[in-house]
Amino acid sequence: MLSLEKPFREKLMKIYQEAPLDAASFHRNYKACSDCGATCCSGGSAFYMKEEADTVRALVKEHREFFLKNDIPVDGPCLDEETNPETGVVEISTNVRPMDYAPGKLPEHFDETACVFRRRSDGFCTLQVLSIEQGKPSWWFKPLACWLFPLEIEQNGKPHIHVAHASTDEYVDEEYPGFVAFTSCGAECKDGKPAYQVLQHEIAALAKMLDRDLMGEIMAYKKSVA
Repeated sequence: MLSLEKPFREKLMKIYQEAPLDAASFHRNYKACSDCGATCCSGGSAFYMKEEADTVRALVKEHREFFLKNDIPVDGPCLDEETNPETGVVEISTNVRPMDYAPGKLPEHFDETACVFRRRSDGFCTLQVLSIEQGKPSWWFKPLACWLFPLEIEQNGKPHIHVAHASTDEYVDEEYPGFVAFTSCGAECKDGKPAYQVLQHEIAALAKMLDRDLMGEIMAYKKSVA
């Protein structure tokens, strides 16, 4: 699909290949993704690049019957576009729809919604299901921001490779206590394992995309502070 073709890969490398890397963040402890009820997709997923949104639009058109069969409302708006009042930039994300969660799964301040591509019957991501059905890796059609999380490649709108943390959460204000620390995969935990171990597959995939030795940089930091 478009987002993984050569022009997209070249653009991705141009923007992020030399992005600053917060190696220390990869040495904090986290837990592997678990049966949390997919709380991380409760607000939908953003896109780092507009080409990703183009890919999703193309998927909805090409595989309309697949999504309808899986109870995904593709006849309505699947993407949400909102203009940032400070920058004037149009920010695109997957849309959301009401979703029921098991008691205690969803933080109290999270809306009872989920990414529109999440299947109601079992909580599976249909973009992931379609990837597998097409013989692709499970993340193939998913937005980068979705399958990389809590690994992030931007901070405050600028290239910056790091592992999400409560201290860098951009969604915190007087009325909203935050997002990252309230997800099971984004919360730092003493009994977990270093992020570079928990996220080794995501790091490897991103490194390949960027033609960059991310793990080497991460481990070099470990040696420097030993």
